[in-house]
Amino acid sequence: MPRKNPNSDIIDAFTRSLEDPSFQLQGPMQARLERLKAIFARWLSNPLLTKTQMRDYITTNYDVGVVQAYHDLSLVEVLFGSAPKANKEFIRIKVNHILEKATAAALAGDGKQAKSLTKIAEALSKANRLDEPEGEEYPWDDIVPVDESFSLDPTILGIEPIPDIERKAKALLERYNKDIDEQ
Repeated sequence: MPRKNPNSDIIDAFTRSLEDPSFQLQGPMQARLERLKAIFARWLSNPLLTKTQMRDYITTNYDVGVVQAYHDLSLVEVLFGSAPKANKEFIRIKVNHILEKATAAALAGDGKQAKSLTKIAEALSKANRLDEPEGEEYPWDDIVPVDESFSLDPTILGIEPIPDIERKAKALLERYNKDIDEQ
């Protein structure tokens, strides 16, 4: 059975607030949504910023820690999309538009302009790495923390238990406390 996304309630509330202007969030939630909007605006204005650089921007400009900054970034990507991916898609559309112009120029008999436009499209494509694969998203939700449990049983570590260890520890504690009190 798939686990419920812990942010699903927040995402639902934020999505409803974004879609329905009459829906008002409570104080801290509204402030967080405004922060997420500002973060996305910053990322959109400079989509070449990495997540680490965005994390640093968030922690510097807002009173949040590193973990909260990463939570904010993940919510920004869910609510608004990834600015770097959006920028890459925009460049892809732009390159296709230039190639359409090159095709039209070639069909019109202007080979020189068609060649120039094709070279421009190739340069844009190469500079923006459109030929490289997007890469796979890491399945963060599949990470399960290791269950840490503690035990007083030394045999787990391969150590033989010392008989009557509690009495010996109590005697040593009394002895050392007595030595400290005498000093």
